[in-house]
Amino acid sequence: MKEIVPRSVESVDDALRGDHERLDALRSKLEEAIAARLPTALDLLRPFVRALLHHMSWEDHSLFPAVKVLASGKERRSIESLEIDHERLRETLAGLETSLAAGDHAEAERQVHWLGTLLDGHNYDEEHGVYVEADRLLLRADRRRLIERFRVGRPEESR
Repeated sequence: MKEIVPRSVESVDDALRGDHERLDALRSKLEEAIAARLPTALDLLRPFVRALLHHMSWEDHSLFPAVKVLASGKERRSIESLEIDHERLRETLAGLETSLAAGDHAEAERQVHWLGTLLDGHNYDEEHGVYVEADRLLLRADRRRLIERFRVGRPEESR
């Protein structure tokens, strides 16, 4: 049984780990639908894409710049690597949508597997890097403001 860990309203790490868990659940349903070649796979992909794009966009435009200003050179390079991952993820999402729309189930299966591989590594890097650094480097009020802006902008249909 998974242990329930209380989340702090002042922790970027808690807020974003929670969103990773929500996105993982959406991705799992999508993977199952693609593997079963269900016609609803494209309908499951769209809210997942909206939610993941929101997550990455918020990181790119809000979290990463806030942390970069205070980070060491090593931490900034790590963030730059995460930004590159975001581009690869966006490209993979676009390809997956194209494959599903065309009914190419074999290619969609390959792409959703690749997406999972990318996300698993990327999420680990964020959760053990920039999120921890955000909690360490940013003032409590700044963290609260960032988290609230993230939650307010989150797509409704994927909550």
